[in-house]
Amino acid sequence: MKILKWIIALPFIALALFVLARFALCRPNYFTVKTATPMVEKIADYIVENGVPERLSNIPDLPYRLKECKKNIVYEKEDELHDIKVKVKEKADWAIHKEECSFFYKDKLYSVNFWFIEHYKDLINTHGELDVKFRKTSVVTFFTSDENSKLIHDEAGSSFDNRFGFCRQFKQ
Repeated sequence: MKILKWIIALPFIALALFVLARFALCRPNYFTVKTATPMVEKIADYIVENGVPERLSNIPDLPYRLKECKKNIVYEKEDELHDIKVKVKEKADWAIHKEECSFFYKDKLYSVNFWFIEHYKDLINTHGELDVKFRKTSVVTFFTSDENSKLIHDEAGSSFDNRFGFCRQFKQ
C-alpha cells in the first residue's frame, strides 16, 4: 500500500518541484533590476530634457561611471524605393544613433545599449530604446514622440531572456 501511495504522489511532487524551480530561476534578477533601473531612468530623463548627448558618458551625475563607449551615427534619407545612406546631416531625413557602453558594479559588468532614430522632417517618428543588461536580465525604456513632437519615455521595465533552455515557455 505504501508503494502505491508513493507511485501516486511522485508525479505531483515532481510537478511541484518543477513549478518552484521555474518560479525561482526564470524571472528577472532582483539585484540587476535594482542596479540598472536608476541608471536607465537618469539617462532617459536627460535625453528627454536635453536631447541625445554627444556621448552617454557625458551625462552628469550618473549613478555609475560608463566605460568603453562606442558610438556610431548613420545619416539616411528616403528615396522612392530604399533608404539611402548620406554622409552629411544636412542631406539626411533622419539620423540613427547607436551607442554601446559598459559599467562595473560590485565586480559585475553591465552593458548599456542605446539606439535612437532622430527624424528631422517627421518629428513624430522619432523613437528609440535604452537597454541595460547583465546576463539574462535587462532593464529597458523606450522613447517616442507625442502628438506635439515632444520626446517622452516609458517607465523603466525589466525583462528576462527566456528564449532557450529550462525557462522557455511551452509552445503549441
